[in-house]
Amino acid sequence: MVEDKTWDKLREMRIKAGKTVPEVSKYLQSIGLKAATQTIYGWERGHSQPTIDTFIEMCRFYGVSDVFSYFGDVPEISDVISISEREHIKKYRLLDPYGKEAVDGVLDVETRRCQEERDKQAAILREQREQLEVAEEIAPEDVYSIPLYFLPMSAGTGEIAAQEYPEDFLLKKRPPRGTSFIACVSGNSMEPTYYNGDLVFIHATVDLRQGQIGAFLMDGQLWIKELGSEELISHNPDYAPRPFTDDIRCQGLVLGVCDESYFE
Repeated sequence: MVEDKTWDKLREMRIKAGKTVPEVSKYLQSIGLKAATQTIYGWERGHSQPTIDTFIEMCRFYGVSDVFSYFGDVPEISDVISISEREHIKKYRLLDPYGKEAVDGVLDVETRRCQEERDKQAAILREQREQLEVAEEIAPEDVYSIPLYFLPMSAGTGEIAAQEYPEDFLLKKRPPRGTSFIACVSGNSMEPTYYNGDLVFIHATVDLRQGQIGAFLMDGQLWIKELGSEELISHNPDYAPRPFTDDIRCQGLVLGVCDESYFE
């Protein structure tokens, strides 16, 4: 782990550039690099480190071209390797050349697939940003301003909850009645009802009926799931229901997808 004092300079660069953490997160996601706001805060506190590609893009966004002169000795940047990843590496080293070739082939195919998916999501975000720029030129009476939280709500393995301030999202079409805010779906456990990257309208409420889909805070994480009997239910059969924990709280009722028609 790099010393915290070195990584304090990430925050220093951001402040000098006049950027907010949500703006940095939005920029990185627009070019296909996943970085939630709480992750960026962690980098600035030295709790974790960005990849070298992410670090370079952040410097570019901050307008810092000569990284060597800014940092002096450039710190070593590496991904944090989890326990499961270490186990995969150990297993890989035990393979014979044929086994390694087979694994490498699968990695190549999956890497291309994931990169294509990231490129697709980046293109969608760029298009939405362009549509928002056009919407800003529309008369105020024709625009509907809704708070958008960039922190994703998981339809998968859970997204760590953190305090985040929303940004106003401008829509050309009236949102569903009762909409309180918009949030982003992360993961595929609610497919085919909701897909990874979908923006969804949410009505803030603490009361839901069984069978309704809502946003929940549970076990320190944010979820979008169907409310079951003492459990949260996924629509993707690959995911088992998640039993309630003592700290479960309902954040709101999901009203539907904020699709492209709201920007036209």
